[in-house]
Amino acid sequence: MFCNQCGKQVEAGAKFCSNCGATVSSVEAQRSMPTDAGEPLVVLCPRFIGWVTMLSLLPLQLFLTVWAAGFFGGFSMFAIKWLGLSLPPWSTFVFFGCLFFFGIPLLVYFGKKKTYAQTEYRFFKDRLEYVEGFWTAENKTIRYDKITETSMRRGIIQKKYGLGTIFLATPATGFQQGRSISGIRIKDVEEPERMYEQVQSLIGK
Repeated sequence: MFCNQCGKQVEAGAKFCSNCGATVSSVEAQRSMPTDAGEPLVVLCPRFIGWVTMLSLLPLQLFLTVWAAGFFGGFSMFAIKWLGLSLPPWSTFVFFGCLFFFGIPLLVYFGKKKTYAQTEYRFFKDRLEYVEGFWTAENKTIRYDKITETSMRRGIIQKKYGLGTIFLATPATGFQQGRSISGIRIKDVEEPERMYEQVQSLIGK
């Protein structure tokens, strides 16, 4: 069954949606189920740009490097003294600093690349089905009549690479200063203007 407000799948017999909290009746839920089992009319996949990921991570990377060197390096220094090991006192600080400085970017880079590779948005005649995530995969289906607003934004770096982000708002979407802060974000789409027009023609918003 599917929620009649946000379109998220709910367990059979559930009275409330676990995503938006709306009341779900069996009749409303059945009406929200997909009816067209044909091939998708539009398929969107995000494009991964490695150096953008690394650049956006730099402030957090530097902060965690300093924090890890001081925190873990300090505790390890006392452990070395307690064990009577003949190591320079600064070695633990350097070790944990390097570990976090190089380890965090590699972990984030690998995770985001895999996430983008496994993310796909499939637009059918009456609904959107999408799967996204790598560490935690998520599958959702939402009918077009549950989408209240569509918009498209392009950042400076996205413009350089011909990318954009398409936003789809639902009744459960939050807004701040007139802009959606939640909802469905289809990030880093190639040919964003053309794709946005196709999405709008299907959804009719």
